[in-house]
Amino acid sequence: MLFFIGQIFPYLAAGIFIVGMIWRVGTWLRVPVPFQLTLSPAPITMSGRIWTVGKELLLFSSLWRGDRGLWLWAWLMHVTLAMVIVGHIVGISQIGLQFTAMGFTASQSLALSAFMGTSTGIVMLAALCVLLYRRTAVPEVKRLSDPADYFDLLLILAIVVSGMHMRTTSLDVDLMAIRTYLGGIITFHPTPIPKDWIFVSHFFLVNVLLIYIPFSKLVHLAGSFVNRTMLVAAPPVYPSPHTSSTTSTSSQVQLWKGGNSQ
Repeated sequence: MLFFIGQIFPYLAAGIFIVGMIWRVGTWLRVPVPFQLTLSPAPITMSGRIWTVGKELLLFSSLWRGDRGLWLWAWLMHVTLAMVIVGHIVGISQIGLQFTAMGFTASQSLALSAFMGTSTGIVMLAALCVLLYRRTAVPEVKRLSDPADYFDLLLILAIVVSGMHMRTTSLDVDLMAIRTYLGGIITFHPTPIPKDWIFVSHFFLVNVLLIYIPFSKLVHLAGSFVNRTMLVAAPPVYPSPHTSSTTSTSSQVQLWKGGNSQ
């Protein structure tokens, strides 16, 4: 079982995630759009469109205008998720010594890395709990929720809780062994997975999430990018009423004089 979880399942999950995302985005892009979806007022320059899309993706500006209570916790959850992903990549690759490049000592870097990772995890855990509470306590949100919405939150919560368990308990996790194992996975030279049960559980759930994302509502990040790009596309240019009237009058004059309006 450990062989499958540690040396087969990661590649299976990564393959399904990549192929699934390509298929999902390709499906969206192939859907015919009979008319432009540009929302007015729309930016007229490329830099303006990039700024509008970027502001929406980074700050959730439309959610801010619609529901500021939801905006706070949704924004915190997404920001801390991004920080956790970056923190895992940098922290594990540098074994917590990444801040030595900024002049900190090794012990200071380890302490700062642990503090940032733990505090980010706590904020993310709190945000997820609030979002789950809204699903169960706010009547309108509860009415619109389906089982998949609860599963999404519970799966991410399980990943966060298992990760926080490794950070906040006395359970000894060999970070160097994990780094070596993940390095082998990335370089296609897999080694046996470390036998820390909490790490195995955490890693297994992460791979389940990768498989699940392309076929769930969690794919909304890619969907938001495609959708927002369409909403700020250059608006169509229609002939003004004055131009149409002038053209029509000119054609009628030519016909009255015996000319050709073509």
